[in-house]
Amino acid sequence: MEPKELETLLAKVGGKYKLVTLYQKRMRELQRGLPRLVENDTGNIWDTVSREILDSKVDLIMGAEAEQMRKELALREAEEAAAESESKGKKDKDKGDKDKAEKGEKAKAAPVEAEAK
Repeated sequence: MEPKELETLLAKVGGKYKLVTLYQKRMRELQRGLPRLVENDTGNIWDTVSREILDSKVDLIMGAEAEQMRKELALREAEEAAAESESKGKKDKDKGDKDKAEKGEKAKAAPVEAEAK
């Protein structure tokens, strides 16, 4: 990284500790599969994060605002998980009802063997 680029990043973020934290968090997001916010010819994660910071695509949020965002995200994820499990439960119930109906039809259609004694 060029010293001039580093100075620009430090000034934009507000210090070396914030910059390191922002790099670490964003690189982790990219490694987990979140989409890149800028096009990068090299494919290097470090260069991608640098470009995202310089283009003001990412920012480090701290304090009460970060806590509020975490709560909202957790609530949204819980709602999505509940909706997913509800739809899965409904599908399983429908499948179970269908299986029971098919078993009932098979039982009706199966010949009854009488004991010949």
